[in-house]
Amino acid sequence: MNKRTIITALFALVWVAGQAQTTFDAEGGCLNVVDFSFEQGIGEYGDRCLSVNYLHEKFINEQFCIGAGIGYSHHQKYKFSAIPVFLSSHYFFHDKRFSPYANLRVGGFALFNAKNVGTNEKFSLSKEKQGFSLYISPSIGVKMHITPNIGVLASVSDETYLIKAFDTNRNDYRSKLIHSLGVNIGVCFQIKGW
Repeated sequence: MNKRTIITALFALVWVAGQAQTTFDAEGGCLNVVDFSFEQGIGEYGDRCLSVNYLHEKFINEQFCIGAGIGYSHHQKYKFSAIPVFLSSHYFFHDKRFSPYANLRVGGFALFNAKNVGTNEKFSLSKEKQGFSLYISPSIGVKMHITPNIGVLASVSDETYLIKAFDTNRNDYRSKLIHSLGVNIGVCFQIKGW
């Protein structure tokens, strides 16, 4: 086989693959997403963190799905790790290969491995437990299908945790929402028959 034949065959394969269905099939199962995030703290009490999440969502129609997820994040300044457990939903604005989307995650989290506790300094956590550990993460992004059942997601999110942190203005521990602006990259795939 010469170079010209190989190039022509590859071009034909790419063209045929491009003509194939490149959207999720709402009757065909569920959406699974694994994403990785790097977040930079925003606001006075924001914190830099790294996180990974897994979502499992059921399609309601071709553009909307809802489900649940679990994650792991490590916060640099507060020196703690968290495992958020949340409800999640995606809305894809177009039923096409490329589509902008919105995602919302709401739930709670378990805090562990906290090292900066009770020091009465900024980014210190209280020794007393927070009443409810709220987790919220809205995001907007874009999806691109690689195959009909596998795609790549890229988004920007505001990952928010409710913690009891030291307030330097009041010289006491108070409930604070810590925000982190994140850049997320993920892989999404559809499992048929679920």
